[in-house]
Amino acid sequence: MAKQTVFRRNLVCALAPFLALLSFGASGQSNVSSAHRTTYILPDGRILPEQKMDSLSNAWGKGRIAMVHSTQDDEKGIVHLVRVTDKMAKKREEESAKTEKALKEMIGKHAPDFTLKDLNGKKWRLSSLRGKVVVLNFWFTSCAPCIQEMPTLNDLVEKYEPEGVVFLALTFNDVKDVKDFLKEHKFEYTLLPESMEVNEKYKVSEFPVSFVIDRNGVFAASVAPDPDIKSTLTKSIESLL
Repeated sequence: MAKQTVFRRNLVCALAPFLALLSFGASGQSNVSSAHRTTYILPDGRILPEQKMDSLSNAWGKGRIAMVHSTQDDEKGIVHLVRVTDKMAKKREEESAKTEKALKEMIGKHAPDFTLKDLNGKKWRLSSLRGKVVVLNFWFTSCAPCIQEMPTLNDLVEKYEPEGVVFLALTFNDVKDVKDFLKEHKFEYTLLPESMEVNEKYKVSEFPVSFVIDRNGVFAASVAPDPDIKSTLTKSIESLL
């Protein structure tokens, strides 16, 4: 069985209470987008041009930019920029440690069953996929690191889907938001929207997170944001084929 692998990038999206979304980054630049360009708002209410994100990062310090946005903000393409304090950074590290521990404890256990519909209305039930290797990706439409890894994830689909590996991407966004997202971005996984209940079952509070599930429906690996996710997922998938 593949061992669980957790790597962390400087940019991770976390699901906070009331669906407020918080991203931490060494650089404020991102590919965050829906059907419109993102508007970045400074604490004093001024709009910051995206091309000046690096300047803001230099001014505030590496890893000191937080991007806060609610689901309502996402609909308008708005992200609020907040300067990360030492207290905020410490709390974030503590939460990340808890998340990593929770992910490790899932390895070797049966993945919780779920049923979700894809964008075409087809139902997908995890337990009906027994006998196949399944790769899950938890993401959402305005998560910069989620978008950054999509080209790599698409490569994995091209390579391993012909071998029977099933790739499912779960997001709490609704069908309309996902379809709008796909107008500007390519994501080859089978997309399963409105997954909030499944997110909770899988203890997902940071994004993106990937899980590899073996032919018996058991967690073989979990992968937090990883700068070499292609290699990490490839090793996990290969070990199960």
